[in-house]
Amino acid sequence: MKEITKYLRLSVVGAAVVATGCFTSCKKDEFKVNGNIEGGADRSVVLEKASFDGRWMAVDSARVGSNGKFEIESARPSAPEIYRLALGDRYIYLPVDSTETLTVNAKAFDFGREFTVTGSAQAENMANFEKELMALNFDNQADREAFKKTVYSKYLKDSRGGILSYYVLTKTVGETPLYDITDEADTKYYAAVATAYEQFRPADPHTRMLRQASIDALKRKNAASGRKRVVEADEMKYPEITLPDENGKDVKLSDVMGHGKKGVLIVSPMNEKESPAINKALSDIYGGGAYTFYMVSPDGDQYAWREAARNLPWITVTDPDARNSDIIIKYNIGALPAFFIFSPDGDLVDRAFSIDELKQKL
Repeated sequence: MKEITKYLRLSVVGAAVVATGCFTSCKKDEFKVNGNIEGGADRSVVLEKASFDGRWMAVDSARVGSNGKFEIESARPSAPEIYRLALGDRYIYLPVDSTETLTVNAKAFDFGREFTVTGSAQAENMANFEKELMALNFDNQADREAFKKTVYSKYLKDSRGGILSYYVLTKTVGETPLYDITDEADTKYYAAVATAYEQFRPADPHTRMLRQASIDALKRKNAASGRKRVVEADEMKYPEITLPDENGKDVKLSDVMGHGKKGVLIVSPMNEKESPAINKALSDIYGGGAYTFYMVSPDGDQYAWREAARNLPWITVTDPDARNSDIIIKYNIGALPAFFIFSPDGDLVDRAFSIDELKQKL
């Protein structure tokens, strides 16, 4: 648990990414940070990023001119990262995605509190987030929970795997994480961001960390949540699902998994425009019964679902609560389709965020 929290605390240690190789010094491979620091004449401003072991390391520095202006150029990272601009022991955090120019305007006496950042939408959003966080009464739990929901809607929900979402998700205030990976209530936020990274940035080093954190959180949540049940004298370590199939017969997930074959719990709609292609790809994997499939379809149109389900060779059940289903919450599902892999003995062992990843893991 401590290890998971450690590698996800970006605001304290930075994003420990695997890509550290430098590009050439050509202008097209550099990003720039410039601006004005009022009252900062002749002081040194330092650009930092995280090293492998999580320590912030100086990348470059500049002397603030008598007019308050400064400029730093640095080789852009091979994957999006968070940098920070340091003036003494105060910091302004900056998302660097490409070769953009980010402009910082601040006052030396209030550096890191009152400032503006322009040059990219992510940079402006990060500055806004920081100011909103500083205005929050963090010790008030009700205010903190309401703030997290607002932040999710503004900065995480439609982030498409942007580095800002990673920063926000792993932000700490003092020693307390804003979104706590060890808190059951917060695991859904991690699942949503991990899903976005899988979809839009599968090769990004942050994706691997988020994926593993989401899987570990799910396992930990199910082991400690008090929902363990005894099934044939064995302790169940995943949330049970009991739903009707196309003939109206209730089918339990626990009755399907654990009969000598690897199994997959699939949560996917049947009546979306992408559904035929998804089902075709799943049929190729299924291969006439090589694996056990238990497919939950959160479709509101029960008639259309039933007609589609009759054409599939695996077990398909319908969730009458559709997309507000308790299953979405229990399994930390941030986007559909979602895939959960079971061992031949019936244990939940892994999660896949795409069909390609499901193929690879099976």
